[in-house]
Amino acid sequence: MPRGFKVPCGKWLIPTVGSLLSVLLLKGVSKATGFRFLAWTLLGQVIYFSYGYWHSKRRELSRNDSINSMIELTANHEITTENCTPGEVDMGLASVHSENQA
Repeated sequence: MPRGFKVPCGKWLIPTVGSLLSVLLLKGVSKATGFRFLAWTLLGQVIYFSYGYWHSKRRELSRNDSINSMIELTANHEITTENCTPGEVDMGLASVHSENQA
C-alpha cells in the first residue's frame, strides 16, 4: 500500500530509539513489576499468535484444498469401482504389480 507520509530515518532510527527507551524504563521498576510485565507480555503473545493462526486465510485455503482433494479422490474411487467388477479390479491390480516389478 502506498504511504502518503514518510518519517525521516523511520526504518531504523525511530524503532531503535524506542526500544532503547523502553529498556531504560524497565531498568527503573522493581523485580515484581518486571515479572508481571513479562507474564502479561507472554500471555498477550500467545493470544495474538493463536488468533492469527486460527483466522489465517492461508490456513483456510490449505485446509479447503486438502478437503477438496479428498472429496475428489473419493469421488474418483467410487466412479472407478462402480464401473468394474471385483474380478476386473483384482486383474488391474495384478497387472500394475507386475509392471512395477519389471
